[in-house]
Amino acid sequence: MKKEIQVTPENFNVKLLYKAACEGRLRLIVDDNETDQVGFDIDEMRAYVQRIKPFVTHQYKNVVDDIWEQVLSTAEFIELLKPERKPRKCKVFNKYSVMRLIGVLRELGVYEQRSDRKFNALLEQTTQDSPYRKYLSMGLARHDFLVKLRQIVTQIQNLTFG
Repeated sequence: MKKEIQVTPENFNVKLLYKAACEGRLRLIVDDNETDQVGFDIDEMRAYVQRIKPFVTHQYKNVVDDIWEQVLSTAEFIELLKPERKPRKCKVFNKYSVMRLIGVLRELGVYEQRSDRKFNALLEQTTQDSPYRKYLSMGLARHDFLVKLRQIVTQIQNLTFG
């Protein structure tokens, strides 16, 4: 006779759970919001990139926010910017990915060609080096992200500058 039981801390049995999982009988009910959001905070990320507004080139001063809004309305970039499942540091957004995006935007002329150290000082609000700084020069790991970011910048250029 089979029966369904609710697992609680009191009746938690690792061996039985493992056996059920191996046999394909273990089912979890997970709320979509729990798996999708992982603590991602868009407003916190916006505030973070606003710190380098002094480094925006003259040509992009009025449209840099539009570029970031386009980035943040693109599903692929949202996935890229979400923090890792078990973050040690980046708990509200993935700073490593943000640094990579900023580095590419700098190469595309959106931000001035300043040293990585100066960008890091404004972003991290410290004079000490951070583990994120080296990601400014790494570019994007996937070519399709690079293409998409270039398209966003070109599209906003065309709308703004004709």
